[in-house]
Amino acid sequence: MADIFISRPTVIDDGYEKPYRAFEKFIKSEGISPRRIGKSDYSLKAPLVAVMKLMEQCKGAIILGYPHHEVVYCLTKGGEVINEHGLFLPTPWNQIEGTLAYKKEIPVLVIAQEGVEGGLFDYGVTGQFVHKTDLSNDKWFESEEFLGIFQDWEKQI
Repeated sequence: MADIFISRPTVIDDGYEKPYRAFEKFIKSEGISPRRIGKSDYSLKAPLVAVMKLMEQCKGAIILGYPHHEVVYCLTKGGEVINEHGLFLPTPWNQIEGTLAYKKEIPVLVIAQEGVEGGLFDYGVTGQFVHKTDLSNDKWFESEEFLGIFQDWEKQI
């Protein structure tokens, strides 16, 4: 089995946890051993040091951008709300762990909930494709589009 670093928040909304467990089962069936600080691996070291040590053991990384913070802002005119917008931000650890994986030059697969933006979840930042999907869907990883990019990434590990 290939050790692969998984970047995701430690705690995610219940609506995402069940589909994540199904995704984890899928990648295990593909010969991938998911590694995560606080799940498969534990350390007394500072979190950043622990992540760097674990990353050294991995042949690739999957960065999962779940909504961690929601920013709601609106446009007003004369005190009246004209338009309201929402923005989802990932955990800062996605950015740190993704950067470490790119620095190590291992294959990185970036997947984000639709609406999650910023840093490596923005198109063009890393020069690689960012797969945006509904991570609350139990079968998001069975789509033809995802399987195509997954197989391409898998060949690189």
